[in-house]
Amino acid sequence: MGKLYDYCSQIQRHIEARGLDVFKTRGALAIECGFLITLVDENDADDPEKIESLRRAARSVLGLSLD
Repeated sequence: MGKLYDYCSQIQRHIEARGLDVFKTRGALAIECGFLITLVDENDADDPEKIESLRRAARSVLGLSLD
């Protein structure tokens, strides 16, 4: 598994643990980062630009720092 997939999984767990509206939260993330996190597969290659945009979106939308 790559970093991109791990981050998407971490965000999914964060959404579930906080009881956030799944559709609104994922939609807000998609608007911020430019892709749907639910479409990232464990076999997807790590794209540095996608990873960075996902990190910025997680921080902006959720206040979540991905390390």
